[in-house]
Amino acid sequence: MKPQHLSLMLLICAIWGYNFVASKIAVSHFPPVFFTGLRFLGLALIMLPWLRWQKGQMQLVLWAALMMGTLHFALMFNGIALADDVAVVAVVVQLGVPIATLLAWAFLDEKVRWRRGAGIMLAFLGTMVISFDPKVFGYKGAIIFCLLSVFAMSIGQILIRRIRDVNTLSMQAWVGMISGPSLLLLSYVAESGQAASLQNAEWQHWGVLLYAILGVSLLGHGGAYFLLRRYPVSIVNPGFTLAPLLGILSGIYFLDEQLSNRVIIGSAMTLLGVLIVTLRESKAAEAAGRPPVAVPVSDKAAGE
Repeated sequence: MKPQHLSLMLLICAIWGYNFVASKIAVSHFPPVFFTGLRFLGLALIMLPWLRWQKGQMQLVLWAALMMGTLHFALMFNGIALADDVAVVAVVVQLGVPIATLLAWAFLDEKVRWRRGAGIMLAFLGTMVISFDPKVFGYKGAIIFCLLSVFAMSIGQILIRRIRDVNTLSMQAWVGMISGPSLLLLSYVAESGQAASLQNAEWQHWGVLLYAILGVSLLGHGGAYFLLRRYPVSIVNPGFTLAPLLGILSGIYFLDEQLSNRVIIGSAMTLLGVLIVTLRESKAAEAAGRPPVAVPVSDKAAGE
């Protein structure tokens, strides 16, 4: 990988990693679903020129957008709002890779050999280690929300695998167009304090909203697509596992969070398991000449 492209990869990981901290700041002020709706509304406005009707595939496009946008982020930001620190969230969301692999095995008849199977097991065991830390007993709800969130994202990825000849920018435009209004409607029904949060928002709150739209969505995912068009997936995707580690470090630096040995060990197990799955998925995908499950298609909560 050329030095400038390696620098781009590290920048993407930093953007996705810091987004856990930025999201924590956001949901401490805005209602979680409301903030997510504002984010996708902004994305929809920016991506409007690329919005195209996808003849014969709109049902898949709409369901994928609902899963990867509305459900994924509504659940994710509620999980972040319930968590006392971002470290656990940053690791749990990485289970999207093994979960997507299991769904691909179940619904797309993709083979899961012993190495990837071991990686999936290791990733889930790592999450169990984290969950049994007494420190996190107070926010088990956050872990459940995050797990449901990555499950929704994984279903969306399976649906994406069935879509043909849809431009990535057009797909992002549909994700924003569908998720923005639906999340704002969901917020209107289930949340309160939206108007007050807008009236009392300070510069840092607007800053994290712009960061989510321009940094995470446009620069982060746009840069990921740029790299994936130029290098083998087996080179690019493992590099993105740096994002949750940077998320944990940013939580320590900016939010003064402390990590117990159990969280450190569980995090290492989970990330190692995800790396094994990603490497095996990338190799299998390249051998079959198809995109891997782990390739991001729309805005991912890793810090996505």
